[in-house]
Amino acid sequence: WIAVLIYIMVVAKYGNLKLGRDDEQPDYSFVTWFSMLFSAGIAIGLFYYSVAEPVWHYKGWGGARFTKGSRGYGNENEDATHAIMITWFHWGLHGWIPYTTMGAVLAIMSYRRGFPMTVRYCFWPLIGERCYGWMGDCIDTLSIITTIFGVCTSLGLGAMQINAGLQRMDHGFYRGVDYAIPAGEAKYADPTCGGTGRDCAAGLESYGIQVNVPTQIVIIIVITFVATLSVISGVSRGIVNLSRFTFCLGMGLLLMVMFLGETYFCLDAIVQTFGYYMWYILKVGFHTDAFERLGLKDLGLGGETSGAGGSATWLSGWTIFYWGWWISWGPFCGTFLAKISKGRTLRQFIMATLIIPSIYSFIWFGVFGAEGIRMQRLADGGNLCAQAYKADVTQCSASSGQISSKCVAYAASYSTEKKKELNMGWNPTCVLDPAYHGGYGKCKEAKWTHHTVVGGNCVKTSKWVQVPCKTASYSDPTAPPAAWASAPTEGPCKDIV
Repeated sequence: WIAVLIYIMVVAKYGNLKLGRDDEQPDYSFVTWFSMLFSAGIAIGLFYYSVAEPVWHYKGWGGARFTKGSRGYGNENEDATHAIMITWFHWGLHGWIPYTTMGAVLAIMSYRRGFPMTVRYCFWPLIGERCYGWMGDCIDTLSIITTIFGVCTSLGLGAMQINAGLQRMDHGFYRGVDYAIPAGEAKYADPTCGGTGRDCAAGLESYGIQVNVPTQIVIIIVITFVATLSVISGVSRGIVNLSRFTFCLGMGLLLMVMFLGETYFCLDAIVQTFGYYMWYILKVGFHTDAFERLGLKDLGLGGETSGAGGSATWLSGWTIFYWGWWISWGPFCGTFLAKISKGRTLRQFIMATLIIPSIYSFIWFGVFGAEGIRMQRLADGGNLCAQAYKADVTQCSASSGQISSKCVAYAASYSTEKKKELNMGWNPTCVLDPAYHGGYGKCKEAKWTHHTVVGGNCVKTSKWVQVPCKTASYSDPTAPPAAWASAPTEGPCKDIV
């Protein structure tokens, strides 16, 4: 499908085909048009999975087949690149194909052939007059049902994320401490006990907003109400302005993370992962986990005998879930994209619904995924995660507010003395350069000028040496050899060094 759509876009015979009359002009500017189609396509998913999915794949949770633990070789750097690449696979060209295909066919059948803009008429070339009968009714009914499934998934994910964010704001949560919860009150010792799957013990009360189904239902009602107002006000007023607003918010967040974080690292990661994506696109696109789904060797189907390899459920939990989610939104998004694309050429339509959104998704997940993995590696390397998995809240401390049960995952919750006791942090062998990346990532260097013998002559030379930390094993890189207890008594550098 990727090859077919790109072929249609490139060949003038098809690419110049107008979605409407030959002299018809677009209703919206390109920026407005793109913001609407992009906001309709994947807005919630970008925020929900932008950090979570790359980090999840990087850690190999769920039995991902491409990590060093599953492959039996490789390193963490390769795992990081593969994690972002697989995320791109789920959010790139393959995902946008249902929207592009459905939208293009609907637009052609409606604007060029004069049919009503419903999914049944996409099948006119195949079933003809049967579109007016029970076959057409079944196609439209199935389209509505699949759209409901897609909307439920997106609203559910969005509501859960909003609910968790509102709870953090209500509790004043910051770096493992709930500053808004009264400190010292025993009844709020477990302030989130009112959440889903939780139960408050005797004498305990939940505090403020809880992460549970009733709260999420209210959030969904509010979202639905705002969406209804947007629809009632019309595409050219409500949906246009809402799309512009949300797209600008997303762009602002993306640019903040890119330029306030490690900018060069993010750009390098995007370029590097793009190479992996182009190389692996056929491989991962045709991978079905055939051997993984044979299970373990003792199950009798000929499963993996070495203990390596991925999980039998990873593909269904990630890739198949995504394809079902994307396809379920196909009828709705395809119809909406066709509705707002009148006056565009088929080339412009494919470019704006397949190529540009994929590139934007690559940048989005490249920035958030790279920064998320970098932060995860900081936590792993500094021994923070090892302490977090122990879940020992007694190790945390705070000058004010109430310590949260999540404090173990935040370095700021540990005092300097406690970090030393738990062996947390880093132990560089050199003094870090304060002028480089805020004092991290590079050893400080000093210019060392000295005399040395070159070609029978004693010459003055300079080189840069790393400044070592003065530990028990400290050694001065500028110190003379042990044999030079005093200045040399012979040779070109006699009485000089």
